[in-house]
Amino acid sequence: MNNLAHYTQSPIQDYVGNPLIEALPPVLTEADAALALAHFPAGPDNERFVGKELRLHCIDRLKMLIQPLPIHLELESALSSILRTGYVSRNPTHAATWRHLHTLSTNRRDLALFHSSASTFSLVGLSGIGKTTALNAVLSLYPQKIIHCRYQGKEFLHTQIVWLKIECPFDGSLSGLCHAFFKALDKALDDPGRHSARFRSKAGIMEMIHSMEQLASTYFIGALVIDELQHLNAAKTGGKDNMLNFFVNLINSIGIPVVFAGTNSMINLFADVLRNARRACGQGMYDFRQPEQSDAAWNMLVDVIWEYQWVQKPVALSPALRAVLYDLTQGVTDFLAKLMILGQRYAIQANIETLNEQVFRHIADTKLKLLKPAIAALRSGDTAAMKKFEDLLPPDEQLETLMRGEPSISISHLAALHRSKGTQPIPAAPRSASVEKQTSVAAADQISRRIASSDDPASALSAHGWLARDIFEFSDTYHKGT
Repeated sequence: MNNLAHYTQSPIQDYVGNPLIEALPPVLTEADAALALAHFPAGPDNERFVGKELRLHCIDRLKMLIQPLPIHLELESALSSILRTGYVSRNPTHAATWRHLHTLSTNRRDLALFHSSASTFSLVGLSGIGKTTALNAVLSLYPQKIIHCRYQGKEFLHTQIVWLKIECPFDGSLSGLCHAFFKALDKALDDPGRHSARFRSKAGIMEMIHSMEQLASTYFIGALVIDELQHLNAAKTGGKDNMLNFFVNLINSIGIPVVFAGTNSMINLFADVLRNARRACGQGMYDFRQPEQSDAAWNMLVDVIWEYQWVQKPVALSPALRAVLYDLTQGVTDFLAKLMILGQRYAIQANIETLNEQVFRHIADTKLKLLKPAIAALRSGDTAAMKKFEDLLPPDEQLETLMRGEPSISISHLAALHRSKGTQPIPAAPRSASVEKQTSVAAADQISRRIASSDDPASALSAHGWLARDIFEFSDTYHKGT
């Protein structure tokens, strides 16, 4: 794969003259992002009457199906934003950037005059709801490694790592996170053992942390994605706070955006942050929620996946079958895919050659038997029942206000992708401003005027909740008010 940088000047003034940003793919419209994210594998039309042993292999294509949903587009936009804004304060054509890198390498950060432009966002949801799949799909829109040679007629030899994705270690330890980082970096550089072998022995944790921060800066990592963050709940005493402080340091001192992803049980790790996500977390929080049976996005996904039937007697999707699919999966996309794959395997192997309620319930009672208690808890809607399954814990009521508004691209536009991918781009629906948003803007303008006229702007900002010490720490005034 050719990883050489190709530069395109950005229409956004803040990004002009920054090779790290101009080497990235162009900013996508929602319609183009939906087309790029969608993946519809070859359908079964010409394969329904081949041998059953062949059809059993074809069914696995369902694992590769990606039907973009509104939250996919929100994630794409959020990642697009934090990648670019995070590079604004790390422009390698500016002398200040190299002074900052020098202070990091010599561990003299007290001498650095660095103002981070890095932001962050969190991604939470039920286990199996599609968080990791969506995140991987969005990351795939960007090359992981870019090699720079010349920029604006001058020599610029550098390797840029656009994104790095690692899983939080099961024990929630900083040493485990560092080892995972080194391995992921070596993989991105296509140089196994280059950094991970160096710290395979008994390297001290502080040495590893310092090296991790230095490497992240040296390779201009655009965003660090931490998946399975709920593992921090199992951290040893002090480990949780140490790791959260480490993330804060990456964002504020090193200038690298961090994306947090995990199940709902990670929410209590960021209680203070999430209450103020709009203000303190830049792009806020994105919640993969359990859809209702009437949810338009859920029904669109069911419609698409239903077309992938390799049984010889396919049937139309009736309201009764739609209800059964929801009842047995409770809107969890991973459960839906498993039910469709295993249901077809059973129908083909048992010579039933059609999908019906009996087939699906048989699979739920046998192949998916281990999931029945968790599905029953979701079906009940009982918080006490869901607490028995850590991954099913619902977000606190306090998070309701953090949910974003309706996407500007409609479900009908996304549904049309299955037929139009590769032909004409889908026109983006016009944006509409709600009365609530207009009211919020007016209120913000009024507060802005008050702050501008204040003799002590910093105190005024703090009083109105617009100024925090860092991304995970808020003023005593805020804590007393909650």
